[in-house]
Order: sequence, then C-alpha cells, then structure tokens
Amino acid sequence: MSDYFLSKVIKSHHFSAILSASPAVFNWDKKDFIAVLKNAADTAELNVVGEIAVEFVPQGISTVVLLAESHIALHFWPEAAKVTIDIHICDYQTDNLEKGRFLANILTREISNDDSLENWHYLSISD
Repeated sequence: MSDYFLSKVIKSHHFSAILSASPAVFNWDKKDFIAVLKNAADTAELNVVGEIAVEFVPQGISTVVLLAESHIALHFWPEAAKVTIDIHICDYQTDNLEKGRFLANILTREISNDDSLENWHYLSISD
C-alpha cells in the first residue's frame, strides 16, 4: 500500500436524533421518505448512490439512503409520533462536518417543522 493511503486520516461524523413527527409525515409512504432524504442530501451537496425502504404491517417505515460519504438511516414510529434518524458522514477526501450539520437541519425542518437542533447528538471519530 502506498504512503499516500497510509497517511490519509479518515474522520467520521455521526449525528443521531429522535424527532417528533409533524402531522404531514403521517401521510407519507416509503417513497416520500426516500424523496425527502435524497432531496436533503442533494441540497447538502452529498452524493446519493443507493436507497432502500421497507413498510411494516401494521405500521412503520424504515429507509436507508447510501451516500458516497456514508449513509442516512430513518425509522418512522407512527404509534409514538416519532422519527429516529442516524446520519453518518466521513471526511475521506474533504471536510464534510458542515454538510452533515446542514443535512441534520434540513431533515429537522422537513420532518418535525422545527428549526431547533437540540434533539441531535453528535459524535466524531478519527483514526
């Protein structure tokens, strides 16, 4: 392995939250959740490379959007009126911390109609 790859530092940004679902979210299906995640990632200048969504019976939806930078995972719990979100963004080629924060802000507004990021937790890891 070349010295270039051995000297490359990888930093990982992990954001997680449990958000109250806005009334509009109760009308969304799995395609709507995927669209919201993909549009938010695009707005935050992150690169979507894949997606999957599952609807549960009698209720609930889980979605994952894969990013070149890592992923976004979302779970909708209608019986609790909550949405859990995990955002994992890596810095392999560029500093993506601000993109991760911006993504968390966009998703908070879209899902809970709130501007506060107080429900988000942040963890950073580097090698």
